[in-house]
Amino acid sequence: MVNMDRNRIVMIVVGSIVIVAIVAVAIAIPVSRNNRESTSTLEHAQDLMTETPLVDGHNDLPWQIKNRVNNQLENDTSNLNSDLKGKFAVSHTDIPRLKTGKVGAQFWAAYTSCNSQYKDTIRHTIDQIDVIKRMCDKYDAFEFVDSSEGIRDAFKRGKIGGLIGVEGGHSMDSHMAVLRALYALGTRYMTITHSCNTPWSDNWLMDKLPKSEREFNGLTNFGRDIIKEMNRLGMIIDLSHVSVDVMKQVLELSEAPVMFSHTSAFTLCNHYRNVNDEVLAIVVRIMGNIVRIDTHNQFVSTITNTVTKIFPLYRKISKVLLW
Repeated sequence: MVNMDRNRIVMIVVGSIVIVAIVAVAIAIPVSRNNRESTSTLEHAQDLMTETPLVDGHNDLPWQIKNRVNNQLENDTSNLNSDLKGKFAVSHTDIPRLKTGKVGAQFWAAYTSCNSQYKDTIRHTIDQIDVIKRMCDKYDAFEFVDSSEGIRDAFKRGKIGGLIGVEGGHSMDSHMAVLRALYALGTRYMTITHSCNTPWSDNWLMDKLPKSEREFNGLTNFGRDIIKEMNRLGMIIDLSHVSVDVMKQVLELSEAPVMFSHTSAFTLCNHYRNVNDEVLAIVVRIMGNIVRIDTHNQFVSTITNTVTKIFPLYRKISKVLLW
């Protein structure tokens, strides 16, 4: 039996690393304004990220590698040591840009589409876990890790810690044994749904429908058991992509902090993938919960321009979560 107290501590520490890094960057501007004799805002942010690992909670690069080059890491068009801006434009990721951005650790998304549900989703998910691990082995800049201690140790060695997040509960195919196997393979968070219902949970698209037309209005009893098992294992619960009802039910049920790995603010951009103020008010009651900002255009599209898309999101989320 896994020690639950230890798992909670591990998850809170991982969460704290993310929060410290994100908040450090978010508050860099006001700090620098209050101390104009110090370094510039950018230099100050870089100093903070040199001292504290900046953890990116979601990166879809493995999915692009699968789609574009069939998970072949020897393909020149996906050589991460190169500047891939021209060669692999579908991704914003390569090692030079990760280093320039001072990314300390990266959760790589092990994702397979909803079309695989009820068919071969497990095989595709294992393929993606495999390519993440091979990627971490292939490149000297990376080091595969599966704990907060691993993140810190890799950071001290100048490595980018590589972690696995499974994006979508359909990947476990409604089998507890598969969930436990995913954890054993190194998965440290699972997004409860993607943009499709599982047999035990509603996804965000249900919020577009009247309550009478939603499949579950949240979690089923089996879905609640999955949340409890994730708590027992020490697997972080990711609430991106789920319905508001699921968000509320999980926040009430979970005995450990949760996170939104890539979600923006509904008040600023009323896309149903974003988290609303009612849920944010619940999030703030529990120490360690995390909301990570997603600046994908469709989730910030109602904000007027590039400059103003990002900072209002950080201010909004930080205002609710930190004060």
